[in-house]
Amino acid sequence: MLLHHGWQIESLANTATKAPGIDVLAHKQDRSLGAEVKGYPSTAYEDPARAGETKRSSPGGQARNWYAKGVLAALMLREAQPRRESLLVLPDEPRYRALFAATRTPLAGAEVHVLLLSNNGDIDCESWHP
Repeated sequence: MLLHHGWQIESLANTATKAPGIDVLAHKQDRSLGAEVKGYPSTAYEDPARAGETKRSSPGGQARNWYAKGVLAALMLREAQPRRESLLVLPDEPRYRALFAATRTPLAGAEVHVLLLSNNGDIDCESWHP
């Protein structure tokens, strides 16, 4: 999505190994950004060693935790690198929409932009444009 709009990627975190740090750092002309990217929790474990086990946590509850971690990462980026645009990128799921609706005003005040990404690649974000 960023490349399509002329952004150059500076770094990508290896999320498969749970590498620390901001997931995406990029720049375009005089703009720079950091993006924390979250998926939506599944009902099954990804770890092959736990295949067949049922998760104790519900996807909705786990999504709340992932959202909170994403918001914290985006806020910490604003503190550490205030010139970077700070994005939280999430799949467009009803649970994430509800969580964003409940936190919209403070996130706007902190200049954290929440992008909801549809399966076909469309972005829903009123406060940020690529």
